[in-house]
Amino acid sequence: MFGLGKITEAKKKAEELRAQLAKMDFEGKSYNDKVSIKCSGDKRFHSLEIDDSIFKIRSREEVQQMVLEAIDRAGMQADMHVKEEMAKIMPNIPGMGL
Repeated sequence: MFGLGKITEAKKKAEELRAQLAKMDFEGKSYNDKVSIKCSGDKRFHSLEIDDSIFKIRSREEVQQMVLEAIDRAGMQADMHVKEEMAKIMPNIPGMGL
């Protein structure tokens, strides 16, 4: 059983981790690497790169799909990292879903 002290310590570490994650970058790319997007660990998207050559060979809808794919991949990377880091600091409390 975990005492209040352990839970308070885990909460403090989680808050510190949240601040660190906000400073980290995660990149997602489309399947063909023509679209790249970056987000922070708190999923604030801040950079979008689209290779100009893609507009010559792909339709607008395909480019939009590539952007969405890159966003999804960046978000998944951020989520994976957050989950791994939270598992290190949070006690195994039933019902917490970690």
